[in-house]
Amino acid sequence: MREVATLLPAYERLGGAVPVLHAPGAAVQAEGLRTSLESGVEFLSEMLAEEPPELMVLLVADEDWDEAPREGERPYPPGLPYFTRASDPPALVLPRRLSPAIRPRTEATLPLAIWHELAHAFLLKREMVRTPAWLRELVPQALSVAVAKRAGLPMEEHLSEADREPGFTVRSLRGHADAGTQMAFQNLLLLLGAAALDEFGEGFLRRLVRALWEETDIVNEERAEELLADALGPGGREWLASRPGF
Repeated sequence: MREVATLLPAYERLGGAVPVLHAPGAAVQAEGLRTSLESGVEFLSEMLAEEPPELMVLLVADEDWDEAPREGERPYPPGLPYFTRASDPPALVLPRRLSPAIRPRTEATLPLAIWHELAHAFLLKREMVRTPAWLRELVPQALSVAVAKRAGLPMEEHLSEADREPGFTVRSLRGHADAGTQMAFQNLLLLLGAAALDEFGEGFLRRLVRALWEETDIVNEERAEELLADALGPGGREWLASRPGF
C-alpha cells in the first residue's frame, strides 16, 4: 500500500478538517468542495455516533485518472467517484468532471455523490460481510439524503427528476448492468431512502449500520429484508411491502 502523496506527486494539498490533494490548477474547485466534505463528515459522525474515518480526498484530473489508487488493476470508469482503502490513508477519489451517466443533474448532484462515498468510508471503518447489492447501496444513499436534510439542501427537484419506473425493482436487478441501468438502480435506492427518512426518521440508519456491523455470516435476501425492516421499526415490514420500487 502506497502513500497517497507518492501516487500523484505533482498534486497540491489543501489543508483542513478533510485534506484535499488536488490537480495543479484545481485549487478553486478543491476549495469549493470544502463545505460539502466538512458538513458530510460532521453530520455522518453525529448520525452514526462514530468518530470520522482517517481519510484523504483526491480531486483527480481526467489525464491522471488511471494513476489514482484503487482496488484491483483496472481503473474505475472515468468520472465516477469512489472510496478506496488501497492507499495510506484511505482515499475518496473525486473526478474534476462527473461522468454524464450520473443523473439527474441538479444542484444536489455533486454533494450527494460526495456524501454517498463519505458514507461508504464510515461503513468500512469496520469489516462488513457480503450483502445483496441493494442493501449495500441503500445505506449510503439514505445517509446522503439525511445529510442533505441536515445541511438544508433542497432535494425536491432532484428527487422529482429521478426515474421512478425504470422497469425493475431494487431487488430484481441481477447481473451485469450498463451505466444507465446502474444509475437508475441507484436512483431507485435514493428514492427509497428518502421515503424511509420521511416515514421513520433518521434513527433507523444508525440501527441498520450497527446491525450490519454485527453480522458474521453472508447476508442473503431474506436476512437483508429482515435487517432493514427491524431497523425501520414498527410497521417497517408492511411499509416495505407497499413500496413499488422495492
